[in-house]
Amino acid sequence: MSKPVVYIASPYTKGDVAMNTHFQCKTFDTLLTDGKVWPIAPLWSHFQHTVFPRPYADWIAYDQALLPLYDACLRLTAHLPQVGYTQTESSGADGEVETFKRLGKPVFYSVEELYRWVDSRNAG
Repeated sequence: MSKPVVYIASPYTKGDVAMNTHFQCKTFDTLLTDGKVWPIAPLWSHFQHTVFPRPYADWIAYDQALLPLYDACLRLTAHLPQVGYTQTESSGADGEVETFKRLGKPVFYSVEELYRWVDSRNAG
């Protein structure tokens, strides 16, 4: 069975955008290194936005348009304990979760929960 493509939904505009982006890139790297899923890091748009700024609504529309392409969603709190940073709230990520649920696709709230699902898919 091929690896599922998993969208990482985490805070961006609430809290510190640089910390939030760092967290998501760190999560992407962990998921890619572990090799169980193909992760998608939508906050890479942060770097595109620094060079070619667009209205926030454009980024939300872009992400929403692509969500049907992915197998699952990983909704996380941005947490960087080494610098004492935590951000949970995210209207964008919560909207993405709602889209995944409406599409009947699974949403996970921890990497461990996601990996249990992947392992159960591979076992069956």
